[in-house]
Amino acid sequence: MGFNLPVRKASLLSAFDSLFEERRANDTRSIPRVEDIDKTPRRVSPILYLPVEVKAREFHAKALIARAAAEKGLRVLFGAKWPLTMNIDRLPPGIFLFKTMHQFDANSMVECISNGHLVAVLDEEMFGISASGTYIKSTVHPHAVGCADLICAQGPDYAKRFPYQANIAVTGTPRVETYKQSQGDDILVCLQSGNINNHGRSFTEMVQETMALSAFPLSTIEGAAWAGIMREAIAHECDVLPLVSETIDALAAAFPERRIVVRPHPVENPANWTFSAPNIVVDTRNNIIESLEAASVAVFVSGCTTGLDAYLAKVPAVRLGRGGVGISANMHTEVNTPAEAVDAVRRAVPWDGSIDGHLAPLTLTECLLDLYKKNAGEAGTLSFSLRAIEPNETDTFIRRKFPDTSLEEVIKLVGRPVQQIAWNLFLI
Repeated sequence: MGFNLPVRKASLLSAFDSLFEERRANDTRSIPRVEDIDKTPRRVSPILYLPVEVKAREFHAKALIARAAAEKGLRVLFGAKWPLTMNIDRLPPGIFLFKTMHQFDANSMVECISNGHLVAVLDEEMFGISASGTYIKSTVHPHAVGCADLICAQGPDYAKRFPYQANIAVTGTPRVETYKQSQGDDILVCLQSGNINNHGRSFTEMVQETMALSAFPLSTIEGAAWAGIMREAIAHECDVLPLVSETIDALAAAFPERRIVVRPHPVENPANWTFSAPNIVVDTRNNIIESLEAASVAVFVSGCTTGLDAYLAKVPAVRLGRGGVGISANMHTEVNTPAEAVDAVRRAVPWDGSIDGHLAPLTLTECLLDLYKKNAGEAGTLSFSLRAIEPNETDTFIRRKFPDTSLEEVIKLVGRPVQQIAWNLFLI
């Protein structure tokens, strides 16, 4: 059975092109420059702010940084990004660690420096992408560069290719420390259709909101490149989806005694997938780390970050198709038919290639602590009087990105006393 909706690639791309042309014609923004940002020295309290957008991808890694920073003497406020960024003006001056450098986060960074905060950035959107300087420039807002007191590079390749002059430190990324040894026998199939099967947003809404993230007017080379990245992603999802659907059924038939665990992308709608085979189940775990821990082999769409996840978790993996912008497009065994996928899963050969330069040893906490020491003000007593920010029960898009999280779950992750001070927002 598989995917329930028709996949009309030509129709989706035509709709995308119309939306792009309409927005480009009405995009009257000026071209941003790093020099637009006038930054003054700021002295901050010993507190680190860690906003999280997609819990399934980020929360465990941020919890590691939160715990390490707390052990070094910093207070840490971390959790859902919405109650954090909407209270920037009410938070004691500290260090904000952002996860992207696009339009929306750039706006929040401007607000941060206006309210006395320091800004650090670890661009987590690049975790699974081996990006060129041109790619990075199309996704990085110059105002974010101007605001950033520290840009944290996950590896030397990113630092080398970064297209602006900035204070860059190669810090690694905490995500590499979150993987666990596999202890299960699941065949994990990772879906990648979040653009064409978005949960909580129509295709039109998804395209319009993603275009709004562009750092540059869409009439510029950089703006057109941003739109091009998105268009290619939509086309790639359409091209590979039939192979994904057929492969799931083929695996279920070939391995009737094993569970075929289908993991939807965090922002896609799982309701549009149905399966009849009794050994196919939809993954309900909170994050890819737990899913890989229960798997003995993973199957992923070429270019998807889950291919890199599988490699770091030491789980053999099979790549469906080719292409995509992710580093995983050049990793693992490539297959192009369901029969090839079944054979590759049966063999489950670990990939012995290299990703040298893509990631570096983790020194993020030390670099953030050094940033604080160079800009330390009086510690004082920290107090919070925040606006109450909580999405409506009907706001499935945000709640799917960051489901309600209990205090007990956070305490277990960080191993320290924790105080919940707002919706999905926790103080260590």
